[in-house]
Amino acid sequence: MNGLNGRGALDVLGDRGERGRTRPFFAVDVGNTRTKIGFWRDVESGPFPDAEFADASETFEAVGAWLRSPAFDGVGAARWLVSSVNDRKASALEAAVRRFRPLDAFSTLRLADVPIPVEYDYPEKLGIDRAVAAFAGVRLLGAGRPFLAVDVGTAATIDWVDERGVFRGGAILPGPRLIAESLQAKTANLPALDDPEREGARTFDYPATETTKAIRLGVVYSLVGAISAFYWQTRRRLLEGGSDPTWLALLIAGGDARATERRLRTLFDDWEASFGADFAFPRPEIVVEPRLLSFGLREIARSTSGEKRG
Repeated sequence: MNGLNGRGALDVLGDRGERGRTRPFFAVDVGNTRTKIGFWRDVESGPFPDAEFADASETFEAVGAWLRSPAFDGVGAARWLVSSVNDRKASALEAAVRRFRPLDAFSTLRLADVPIPVEYDYPEKLGIDRAVAAFAGVRLLGAGRPFLAVDVGTAATIDWVDERGVFRGGAILPGPRLIAESLQAKTANLPALDDPEREGARTFDYPATETTKAIRLGVVYSLVGAISAFYWQTRRRLLEGGSDPTWLALLIAGGDARATERRLRTLFDDWEASFGADFAFPRPEIVVEPRLLSFGLREIARSTSGEKRG
């Protein structure tokens, strides 16, 4: 599985659901910047949402308009499952949903609801989004596969899930756009970070020969460098524990997932070229799925309602 050609990891799963009694379902990821919603007319219909919506506001009027669209004609009472890192926004969303769909069941996920073992000093402080991403990764990659779950949003998280499927903790750092906004606020004439797709292939080559490009280069590779550093540290831990380090994968999610994948592949290509053709340079499988949290919420909904798992 990989993220090449604009495809996500879920694209290879297809429709594994079994048609039966319709169970409408909404998966909601309330982040610091945006709220992402995926809708399934039937939670068993497959990994792909039938409709998706994102709202950067805190009033959720746009969500209300979306819920009144023809896409929801004939949709009966649905279940909402919410992963939230912002309690205030989650409460505002629930109030908006109840105005437009009063018969729906609305529940906010707790760590105890995520069926993944956690080794963490203060589990009550673990962000629910990190636990959901880890659980989704286990379901997506399969049991026995260690991986780093990298979620690239306003904040970026890099978390290790070991070969037993146990969440082992990780790191939290500013996402690329947050770094760029911070630099913009403190540095004269620095524009916000644009979509790397529109920047051109050489914009992020080192050395940069123009100040703005030099800052962009630092912004992008702050995250890429952290991912590669934690990859090598985790690989060493696997070696020391007697596990096969070649099984360690990188699972990348979030709004900047595909741009991060491209930079990681370039970095590994550069390292491989530096060692020469005669050296077997180890490099991980990189799996990209921007919809990882929606997939994880759907899997939790199916498992906790006693439905047959995919």
